[in-house]
Amino acid sequence: MTQLAPPVGGFNTRPPESLLAERASDFLRAGPASAAALIASICQLPGVPAPVAEHMAATLFAGRREFTRGLDGQWSLAGAAPLYAPPVAAPAPLVVREAVRTPSGDPLDSLSYTVVDVETTGSSPERGDRITEIAAVRVERGEIRDVFQTLVNPERSIPPFITALTSISWEMVKDAPKFSEVCEELLARMEGTVFVAHNATFDWRFVAAEVARATGRRIEGRRLCTVRLARVILPQLRRKSLDWVANHYGVEIEGRHRAGGDALATAHCLLRMLRTAREEHECATWDHLDRLAGTRAARRRTRRPPAMPMPVNRDTTA
Repeated sequence: MTQLAPPVGGFNTRPPESLLAERASDFLRAGPASAAALIASICQLPGVPAPVAEHMAATLFAGRREFTRGLDGQWSLAGAAPLYAPPVAAPAPLVVREAVRTPSGDPLDSLSYTVVDVETTGSSPERGDRITEIAAVRVERGEIRDVFQTLVNPERSIPPFITALTSISWEMVKDAPKFSEVCEELLARMEGTVFVAHNATFDWRFVAAEVARATGRRIEGRRLCTVRLARVILPQLRRKSLDWVANHYGVEIEGRHRAGGDALATAHCLLRMLRTAREEHECATWDHLDRLAGTRAARRRTRRPPAMPMPVNRDTTA
């Protein structure tokens, strides 16, 4: 059976930055250290008993992937060469696909994607807008594997114009779960995958705000915007909205401006665009795809006309 190593840099969460974590990082750059030495330095508490120091260090570094504790009890920065490496039993024979890691990144066929769409009470999570519905569609090996969708109680009113656009009313969400009640399931489904959305910045900002509110953690990892990808893959389209892209591919959107319908349509479009990226743009790895949807797409943005008056050299009244 073919097995692939999980891609590095997939979606995950981490605790917010803290002064103690920064001090620990600076201290461990010099090399591994015991919990007692570490706590004595960063907390300025010399003489802390070893068991207490171990408990304090474990609490401080819980969920932080940048710190690791070796089998010898020493703490170090993740990725640093350990001072002690215990013998490891030989693993069972596996058939591993060739070039699971390449200098240019993870092969596209080794990646999993979570296509996300959110409906919200407005456009700004920074100003208190909340999610009213969220959908997450899992895409693996060129197929749609799973669809997660739920209404969410935003714990605030829904403006009438939002209800008119999405058909989501307060009556529909008042008994729905709060985001904090679905957060862990959602994060578990998304972990290790590429975060994908049509206008990914919008959905990422709302998910980040809701996760931070519910857990105090930050989201991080790879993300892919299908709007930007469409600018390269479908330059002939006058607009790159989901309606236009879906129509180009003959994808029917069942329930426009609803999270499930939009996320599922985006997932179908993603599969078509990934195929084009491979076949027409020789895009084989994540790094290639990231550059294709990022750097090149950014260069296609048209420049704004200059603000200063320009001489009239043609008839503009025709």
